[in-house]
Amino acid sequence: MPLQKMFQKKEFEEPMDYRQAYVEQLFKMAHSDGHMDECEYHFILKVAQRLEIEVDFEHMHQNLKNISLDALSSQKFGFDLLFDMSWLMLVDGEIDDRELELGINLGTQLGFQAPKVRQMVLSIVQHKKMGLPPSEIKDKLKQLFGPE
Repeated sequence: MPLQKMFQKKEFEEPMDYRQAYVEQLFKMAHSDGHMDECEYHFILKVAQRLEIEVDFEHMHQNLKNISLDALSSQKFGFDLLFDMSWLMLVDGEIDDRELELGINLGTQLGFQAPKVRQMVLSIVQHKKMGLPPSEIKDKLKQLFGPE
Protein backbone atom coordinates (compact mmCIF):
# COMPACT_ATOMS: atom_id res chain seq x y z
CA MET A 1 0.00 0.00 0.00
CA PRO A 2 1.47 3.38 -0.92
CA LEU A 3 2.47 5.50 2.06
CA GLN A 4 0.26 8.38 0.91
CA LYS A 5 -2.83 6.15 0.93
CA MET A 6 -2.06 4.88 4.45
CA PHE A 7 -2.24 8.40 5.87
CA GLN A 8 -5.11 9.62 3.74
CA LYS A 9 -8.12 10.77 5.75
CA LYS A 10 -10.99 8.30 5.56
CA GLU A 11 -14.24 9.66 4.18
CA PHE A 12 -17.38 8.54 6.00
CA GLU A 13 -20.75 8.21 4.33
CA GLU A 14 -22.44 8.87 7.65
CA PRO A 15 -22.72 12.48 8.87
CA MET A 16 -20.96 13.58 12.05
CA ASP A 17 -24.15 13.68 14.16
CA TYR A 18 -24.81 10.05 13.21
CA ARG A 19 -21.32 9.01 14.34
CA GLN A 20 -21.69 11.02 17.56
CA ALA A 21 -24.98 9.25 18.31
CA TYR A 22 -23.15 5.94 17.88
CA VAL A 23 -20.55 6.92 20.49
CA GLU A 24 -23.21 8.32 22.83
CA GLN A 25 -24.98 4.94 22.77
CA LEU A 26 -21.71 3.33 23.87
CA PHE A 27 -21.50 5.79 26.78
CA LYS A 28 -25.04 4.85 27.80
CA MET A 29 -24.08 1.17 27.76
CA ALA A 30 -20.99 1.84 29.86
CA HIS A 31 -23.07 3.69 32.46
CA SER A 32 -25.93 1.16 32.49
CA ASP A 33 -24.38 -0.94 35.27
CA GLY A 34 -24.06 2.10 37.52
CA HIS A 35 -20.44 2.98 36.82
CA MET A 36 -17.97 3.39 33.99
CA ASP A 37 -14.44 2.18 34.55
CA GLU A 38 -11.27 3.35 32.86
CA CYS A 39 -11.13 0.39 30.43
CA GLU A 40 -14.64 1.15 29.18
CA TYR A 41 -13.76 4.83 28.77
CA HIS A 42 -10.64 4.01 26.74
CA PHE A 43 -12.55 1.55 24.57
CA ILE A 44 -15.12 4.24 23.73
CA LEU A 45 -12.32 6.74 23.10
CA LYS A 46 -10.79 4.33 20.54
CA VAL A 47 -14.16 3.94 18.81
CA ALA A 48 -14.56 7.74 18.70
CA GLN A 49 -11.09 8.08 17.19
CA ARG A 50 -11.88 5.37 14.61
CA LEU A 51 -15.03 7.30 13.65
CA GLU A 52 -13.08 10.58 13.58
CA ILE A 53 -15.40 12.32 16.03
CA GLU A 54 -14.56 16.00 15.78
CA VAL A 55 -16.10 17.27 19.02
CA ASP A 56 -14.60 17.39 22.48
CA PHE A 57 -14.85 13.79 23.68
CA GLU A 58 -15.13 14.69 27.37
CA HIS A 59 -17.84 17.27 26.62
CA MET A 60 -19.79 14.60 24.73
CA HIS A 61 -19.44 12.23 27.69
CA GLN A 62 -20.68 14.82 30.19
CA ASN A 63 -23.60 15.97 28.03
CA LEU A 64 -25.33 12.80 26.86
CA LYS A 65 -28.72 13.43 25.33
CA ASN A 66 -31.64 11.23 24.44
CA ILE A 67 -30.94 9.82 21.01
CA SER A 68 -33.44 8.53 18.52
CA LEU A 69 -32.31 5.14 17.29
CA ASP A 70 -33.96 5.90 13.96
CA ALA A 71 -30.75 7.72 13.10
CA LEU A 72 -28.75 4.57 13.79
CA SER A 73 -30.95 2.05 12.05
CA SER A 74 -28.86 1.40 8.95
CA GLN A 75 -27.82 -2.24 8.71
CA LYS A 76 -24.20 -1.25 8.17
CA PHE A 77 -23.81 0.71 11.39
CA GLY A 78 -26.44 -1.26 13.31
CA PHE A 79 -24.35 -4.43 13.37
CA ASP A 80 -21.17 -2.50 14.19
CA LEU A 81 -22.86 -0.66 17.05
CA LEU A 82 -24.30 -3.88 18.44
CA PHE A 83 -20.87 -5.55 18.23
CA ASP A 84 -19.13 -2.60 19.92
CA MET A 85 -21.77 -2.51 22.65
CA SER A 86 -21.44 -6.25 23.20
CA TRP A 87 -17.66 -5.95 23.38
CA LEU A 88 -17.99 -3.01 25.77
CA MET A 89 -20.06 -5.18 28.12
CA LEU A 90 -16.99 -7.40 28.53
CA VAL A 91 -14.38 -4.68 29.01
CA ASP A 92 -14.74 -4.62 32.80
CA GLY A 93 -14.66 -8.43 32.98
CA GLU A 94 -18.32 -9.18 33.63
CA ILE A 95 -21.68 -8.68 32.00
CA ASP A 96 -24.19 -6.96 34.25
CA ASP A 97 -27.87 -7.86 33.75
CA ARG A 98 -28.66 -4.18 33.10
CA GLU A 99 -26.03 -4.06 30.36
CA LEU A 100 -27.41 -7.19 28.73
CA GLU A 101 -30.97 -5.83 28.93
CA LEU A 102 -29.90 -2.52 27.37
CA GLY A 103 -28.02 -4.37 24.63
CA ILE A 104 -31.02 -6.56 23.84
CA ASN A 105 -33.35 -3.54 23.80
CA LEU A 106 -30.99 -1.66 21.49
CA GLY A 107 -30.59 -4.71 19.26
CA THR A 108 -34.34 -5.16 18.86
CA GLN A 109 -34.74 -1.44 18.09
CA LEU A 110 -32.09 -1.88 15.41
CA GLY A 111 -34.04 -4.77 13.90
CA PHE A 112 -32.30 -7.77 15.49
CA GLN A 113 -34.28 -10.46 17.30
CA ALA A 114 -33.68 -10.59 21.08
CA PRO A 115 -32.46 -14.23 21.05
CA LYS A 116 -29.93 -13.35 18.33
CA VAL A 117 -28.60 -10.43 20.39
CA ARG A 118 -28.19 -12.68 23.43
CA GLN A 119 -26.51 -15.31 21.24
CA MET A 120 -24.18 -12.67 19.80
CA VAL A 121 -23.08 -11.53 23.26
CA LEU A 122 -22.49 -15.12 24.39
CA SER A 123 -20.53 -15.84 21.20
CA ILE A 124 -18.32 -12.83 21.84
CA VAL A 125 -17.67 -14.07 25.40
CA GLN A 126 -16.80 -17.54 24.13
CA HIS A 127 -14.51 -16.30 21.35
CA LYS A 128 -12.84 -13.76 23.64
CA LYS A 129 -12.04 -16.55 26.14
CA MET A 130 -10.44 -18.45 23.23
CA GLY A 131 -8.11 -15.47 22.76
CA LEU A 132 -9.35 -14.41 19.33
CA PRO A 133 -8.78 -10.76 18.39
CA PRO A 134 -11.86 -8.50 18.06
CA SER A 135 -11.53 -8.21 14.28
CA GLU A 136 -11.60 -11.99 13.84
CA ILE A 137 -14.56 -12.36 16.21
CA LYS A 138 -16.42 -9.62 14.35
CA ASP A 139 -15.82 -11.33 11.00
CA LYS A 140 -17.14 -14.64 12.38
CA LEU A 141 -20.23 -12.95 13.83
CA LYS A 142 -20.95 -11.07 10.62
CA GLN A 143 -21.23 -14.43 8.90
CA LEU A 144 -23.75 -15.59 11.51
CA PHE A 145 -25.68 -12.44 12.40
CA GLY A 146 -24.60 -9.63 10.11
CA PRO A 147 -26.60 -7.67 7.61
CA GLU A 148 -27.49 -9.42 4.40
